[in-house]
Amino acid sequence: MDLLEAKGRIAEALVESIFRRARYEVRPYRQEALPLRFGREDFSPDFSVSPAPGRASDGEFLVEVKYRPSIEQFVSVENQRGERSAFLMARRHWPALYFVIVTERPETGRSCFQALSLAALRPGEPIRTVDIAELKELRIFRHNIEDHEQLIRRIFTLLSGATV
Repeated sequence: MDLLEAKGRIAEALVESIFRRARYEVRPYRQEALPLRFGREDFSPDFSVSPAPGRASDGEFLVEVKYRPSIEQFVSVENQRGERSAFLMARRHWPALYFVIVTERPETGRSCFQALSLAALRPGEPIRTVDIAELKELRIFRHNIEDHEQLIRRIFTLLSGATV
């Protein structure tokens, strides 16, 4: 396993932890059809989440997690791809999918956990991420994200061999 793959798996585990801490039930996503692949990469949902029993509900939804060293560069490339963007292709299969993109080096003032709702994408408008806590329908509190940002920075620093 290479470093990027390890970071991707850790990112997925941390996003799952964020949802569990926000009192969601998290289940692996199982599909009957083949996964949605672009090159070597799978863009199918990683898991489904639903509010815990007794909690106000916006229903169940699907989540795909991707690690990227630079979220801005990734989104810029996807914007250049236009209708061939992985986001727009995935929306054809899962219109209500949420993409969570994780990095340990976000732009100043941005979160390590950024997201976008595929349902909110509008044709002709550039794709943009928001800090995951800004997606009010997810009901994820900022302190939950801040705790996980500390974790991701510590873990990824250790993986890179730097001193903490």
